[in-house]
Amino acid sequence: MSRGPAAWILAGALALGLPGCKEGPSPGGVSSTDVLAEVNGEPITVGDLQAVLMVDGKHTLPAQRKGEALRNLLEQMVERRLMLQRFRESGEHVDERQVRGYVEAIARQYGPPGFETMLREEKINREKWVQTVRETLEVEQLIEREVYSKLNVSKEEVRAFYDRNRERFRVGRRWRVRQIVSKTQDEAERFRAKLLQGASFGQLARQESQGAERGRGGDLGFFESGELPESIEAVVKYLDEGEISRVVASPSGYHLFQVTERRSAGILPLESVSEEIVGELIAQKGREQLDRWLATLKGKSAVRYYWRNLDHVPLG
Repeated sequence: MSRGPAAWILAGALALGLPGCKEGPSPGGVSSTDVLAEVNGEPITVGDLQAVLMVDGKHTLPAQRKGEALRNLLEQMVERRLMLQRFRESGEHVDERQVRGYVEAIARQYGPPGFETMLREEKINREKWVQTVRETLEVEQLIEREVYSKLNVSKEEVRAFYDRNRERFRVGRRWRVRQIVSKTQDEAERFRAKLLQGASFGQLARQESQGAERGRGGDLGFFESGELPESIEAVVKYLDEGEISRVVASPSGYHLFQVTERRSAGILPLESVSEEIVGELIAQKGREQLDRWLATLKGKSAVRYYWRNLDHVPLG
């Protein structure tokens, strides 16, 4: 079955990769085929890797890619272990209220019975899953402190990115639209009559609309051609600014539309996309800095792999 957000937490926490270290002999006191790696003396076992594969839905792997896939996954598990060790060395803690809030938010998506059913069907131990949520938040907090909090993007970098990628910000003709949604056609017609007599569209939307955007006075934002349902665009695109549409029926109710602004096709100005550019540049710099930071962390640690033991990982 497909996995929901709760299951993704376990596998999604494993998202980083670096080149491996040298292989060493099996550690004393442990089965010679059970340990896949040691990270500063802490073992990562065949059972640990099997658990991740199970949660990731990869009970089977193509024979020709099995070795590569398992090696990559083991690398990611090593890096996660390194970061958790670093976090605990720092003496920091994740607020347990944040952990509970995250768990409760995911549980609410399923409802109490559905959440427990998902855990049971996915064969996920609830206690271990909550611990993995906690560890994921620890890793996020560590990366924020060690990497992302130290990044910045200058105005010059934003301008340079914009100039290099101007065509990416080209848009077609757009309309800014707001709506009032009614339960019945008769109600919608009464609202339309009020609007034609001079009532405020925004105020009426706040007071009477059934739409989720009622708190914004019915504002839906900007749309390009093709982004609205055909039956709605066929009405909206012919409206003048400020004009009230006829009543338009849809599966969600009866709509009145008003175009509050029209914009011609062209390239969006820098000021309207600068926040998007900053986010992309931060993400790019973050990936690069994270790779460097992990490489340094790994270089200062005792990491030993037992690659031959990957042959003992049972797959379906």
